[in-house]
Amino acid sequence: MMKTGQQPFRKPNRSDWVLIGVLWVMAFPFMVAGNWEHPWWFILSGWVLNVATHTGPVLVIVYVLFPAFLFTRRYGLLFLSMLAVLAFFGLVDQLLIWQRYHAGQPFRWYDVLYSFIDVATQAGVLAAVLTGKHFFETQQRLIRAEKERTEAELRHLKAQIDPHFLFNNLNVLGALIERSPEQASAYLHRFSALYRYLIRNKEEDVVPLADELAFLNDYSYLIRQRFGRAYEIVTTVHIPDTLAVLVLPGSLQTLVENAVKHNQGSETDPLLVELTITDDTAVVRNERRPKLTPVESTGTGLKNVQARYALLSDKTVRIQSTAAEFVVSLPILRPVPIDSPNPALIHP
Repeated sequence: MMKTGQQPFRKPNRSDWVLIGVLWVMAFPFMVAGNWEHPWWFILSGWVLNVATHTGPVLVIVYVLFPAFLFTRRYGLLFLSMLAVLAFFGLVDQLLIWQRYHAGQPFRWYDVLYSFIDVATQAGVLAAVLTGKHFFETQQRLIRAEKERTEAELRHLKAQIDPHFLFNNLNVLGALIERSPEQASAYLHRFSALYRYLIRNKEEDVVPLADELAFLNDYSYLIRQRFGRAYEIVTTVHIPDTLAVLVLPGSLQTLVENAVKHNQGSETDPLLVELTITDDTAVVRNERRPKLTPVESTGTGLKNVQARYALLSDKTVRIQSTAAEFVVSLPILRPVPIDSPNPALIHP
């Protein structure tokens, strides 16, 4: 069984062999140029031997030593093992050179040093190329895995909107049915329109601010029908073109709903819920007036908005809670230009 933290030995894949082959094919003309006075079979056999003595240490280092020592941070053993491998193949390389070019002459041991340097240089280049290739492939796999994870989380978070929204508004509708069937019918009509909005944008990560404001306006109507003037929702927009900027579908409604659900308002002393939209943020602010009877809440609404923004943008949802007021700031998002280096990210 593999110990924790140990990396399994990997084998060269098909693309690794292709890359190695391409590099050695590119090196073949240079070897021919240096041995043009010899017969073709001599040059070809020398090239094959050179490939073997210089590729061998690369395979051992990249596919055996790196998994065994580099990823487990045993750098001393890695360095000594690499020296031993390079020395062995340097010696083999020099013995082959001596046999081919200097047979019958005394073997000069100091020439092994030159072979060691030659093998280390060429093997180092090839090892660097292969390691870079593996690093790039690993990064691509991580990016794909992260993208798949992000998309899965986003789908899960968006799926929470439906039951959350349905649960809260059915409670409202139930109360209206007992009090006024006519108001309940009108409320149901508006509620149906709101739910169609959510269904229509269920697969959308973001929507134009203009659409979300229209959605919030319908929601404000439902609040007025149930509570009268107990809650006053005031919207101030400082953006000329609300179709050119984006927010998350249902995000503004969630914040207003949160204020209404947890705070007390009355006809004589209405609770003011202010929505102020600038170029950078949409700020929902309300005075803190906790209801005498705390409202049961699953807590998914605000957390859902925070998590969805975290997945779509590098800007976060800011929450300021004091004894006097509760303020939530949502980033205003903008489409990423087509020529952006990272088209998957929505820029705030």
